[in-house]
Amino acid sequence: MKKILLFAAIVFIGIMCIKKCDRGNVTSGTPINGYVGTVKSVSGNVLTLTSGLQARLLGVEANRTDVEMFLRSQFLNKEVTLYADSHSKTQYIISPYDIVDVYVVQNDVRTYCINRQVVREYPNSYHQSETFDSLGWIGPARIPVEKKNLALYMKQRTFLIQTPEGIGTGFFINEDGLAVTNWHVLKPGQEGNSLAVLYQDDPNDSQVYSNNKRNFKNIKWSSDVNGLDVTIVSVELENGEKVPFFDIARQRPNQGDAVATYGNPHGLTASFTKGHVSAFRKDPFNPNRNVDLMQYDMTTNGGNSGGPVCDIYGQIVAVHELGDKSMQNTNYGIDAMQLRNVLDKLGLNYGGK
Repeated sequence: MKKILLFAAIVFIGIMCIKKCDRGNVTSGTPINGYVGTVKSVSGNVLTLTSGLQARLLGVEANRTDVEMFLRSQFLNKEVTLYADSHSKTQYIISPYDIVDVYVVQNDVRTYCINRQVVREYPNSYHQSETFDSLGWIGPARIPVEKKNLALYMKQRTFLIQTPEGIGTGFFINEDGLAVTNWHVLKPGQEGNSLAVLYQDDPNDSQVYSNNKRNFKNIKWSSDVNGLDVTIVSVELENGEKVPFFDIARQRPNQGDAVATYGNPHGLTASFTKGHVSAFRKDPFNPNRNVDLMQYDMTTNGGNSGGPVCDIYGQIVAVHELGDKSMQNTNYGIDAMQLRNVLDKLGLNYGGK
């Protein structure tokens, strides 16, 4: 009897060892690709989902507190989809408590995978040696480059708006003259008697000139001040003319990140100012308005409305809207993620799409 039990135990252990050794080549179970879950907690570079599955971010160094804090601040309680590296032997989930090495994409957000967002934020956390698909998913070579002369870059893509009611600012988002401003700067029906005035290329010349005036063709979309307070409009360019344009960022900057704006405060045309992101919040002046605003400490005035708010890479992160006159250097812009959603729904071509 003892011999039979011993033989059975040996067979059982042998089977378990075979299963364990062959685990990397399993061809059954739940496919990793397309697995959807919600992030419950974060530890280092591992996201634990509500199902119990642990998703370790491929290409991201483990045991880094800065990475963990970033992941917690951005992705807790977010729904995500997992993808295995195409060269990995592990393509299936056997147990709901497995640890899988994956690329992770936040659902319903048009942005880079989470792995790449981490590497973009912390470039020295990148570990290419453990990935094969890294150029397609994480590729630091495709990370935006900081603009050495951000003021000139913004000047070339921004313009003065003159309407019967006053002035404001607008900016281009494609080479064919598609542009963005505030609704309260350019309302539907005003495009026929309003002008876009382009700035001079000379970085030392902040004046505007009549030969740089362009008409507006038509308003593509608009939402009033109780909504997004945005007008998307087409500027009529000269024959064969192409204009420089901004890319719209694929993700929010972080609190404390540097930002800049360009515009025409109180008629002082082609003015540049910079500051930092203070917070993200709903409209403090209109609690019934369901719009995400970015708060920043840049100095702005009337005439800046509708202007670009950029990160250090020259990407649009907000559309400047208004300032709090009761406080010093407390101003707000419309979060660019909402602008991306509108442009995508309209099927319009824009920088950074």
